[in-house]
Amino acid sequence: MKISFHGACREVTGSCILIETGETKFLVDCGMFQGKSSYKNLKDFSFDPEEIDFVLLTHAHLDHCGRLPKLFMEGFRGRIYSTKPTRDLTEIILLDALNVSRIDKKPFVAPLCKEEDINNLIKFFTCLSYGEEKNINDNIRVRLRNSGHILGSAIFEVWINEEGMTKKLVFSGDLGNAPAPIVKDPEFINEADVLFIESTYGNRLHESKEKGREILRKKIKETIAKKGVLMIPVFALERTQEILYELNNFFEKEKIKNVNVFLDSPLAIKATQIYREYNDFFDEESSKLILSGDDIFDFEGLQMIKNKFQSEKVLTATNPKIILAGSGMFEGGKIGIYLKKYLGDASNSLLIVSFQVEGSIGKKMIEGEKIIEVENKKIEIKANVSTIFSFSSHGDCKMLFDWARRANPKKIFVVHGEEGVSMSLAMAINGEVPFYDNVYNL
Repeated sequence: MKISFHGACREVTGSCILIETGETKFLVDCGMFQGKSSYKNLKDFSFDPEEIDFVLLTHAHLDHCGRLPKLFMEGFRGRIYSTKPTRDLTEIILLDALNVSRIDKKPFVAPLCKEEDINNLIKFFTCLSYGEEKNINDNIRVRLRNSGHILGSAIFEVWINEEGMTKKLVFSGDLGNAPAPIVKDPEFINEADVLFIESTYGNRLHESKEKGREILRKKIKETIAKKGVLMIPVFALERTQEILYELNNFFEKEKIKNVNVFLDSPLAIKATQIYREYNDFFDEESSKLILSGDDIFDFEGLQMIKNKFQSEKVLTATNPKIILAGSGMFEGGKIGIYLKKYLGDASNSLLIVSFQVEGSIGKKMIEGEKIIEVENKKIEIKANVSTIFSFSSHGDCKMLFDWARRANPKKIFVVHGEEGVSMSLAMAINGEVPFYDNVYNL
């Protein structure tokens, strides 16, 4: 068996693992590079896409599915295994990325990619349920488990038989930050020969969910008091839905009115509708609220902005107002419109609730830069910039450490993390350093 890594190795984006057995070659994810590594998207694969027999897709985030169109256009015609929500979310994520590339006049991962290519790619999906086992061929069997990251995200258990010996490989995908208010908590794996584990927050402890909620409430109250603007850049998947869930609870309990709340992300609006279609994937808390008649993604004052013409309505609306806009990593999306308009006013606030890769605008602001460039315009930051990482859909180092140790693997590959962060988690798992020596709080 040969294992090679073609993304998310010493970095967070571009997840792509190639497994080669005697007669089979398959990928786990085929994601897009983002931030300072985005130039890699147009490079040739270091393998022949025509020789790939199938793909195991852990979930629909762009850094896990974004290069599938490139793979398809270069000859891949195998099956793509995932859950149903992942298939549906992948379709809208890829179509949106193609549309953004046209607007920004930047090439998609496959420069000649068209909508019909993505539509044809989706036909190659085979959907499985959590707990369902599938014999891919005579020598490979897979089972999906819930990773608790976003709707439909999965851990893959893979049994490979070679020369009469069976080895179990486990691919974590991205592991969730339990307890989450919408999706169910990640499942633990009891055994593995080889484990592949993500390490996005491999040396960090998240603040508590309640502390995150308190920061969000404080920012809302400050915005109302100052009659200002609160901007929250969001990923279309999970982060948008979780923030809507928290706002719904807060606005209804506090009976807050006369505050304009806008969701300006056509992709997030489509994704939220898909979430509604798969509410059987939700955890007990959300399911109870839905059964009681509460729409967990809607509340008084919320307005969905579905096109650029409606975005003008957001800019002219009276303050105070809260704006949720894509993208969570400040790449593409509508957030640029509002950064240019509102970052230069001290009565406004920017709340960053998502992981920011090295080199991204968000990372620069977190590190304290006072002048940034957004869509070729330099902006002096006067608005208050703050962060909440308890809303992260990635588990922190304690969760990753416990999850890896529970699997009791013979060998571990630590992937999907900045190099120093991955090394910290690997050293802790190996017992080379006490766990808390490499950890800091967010």
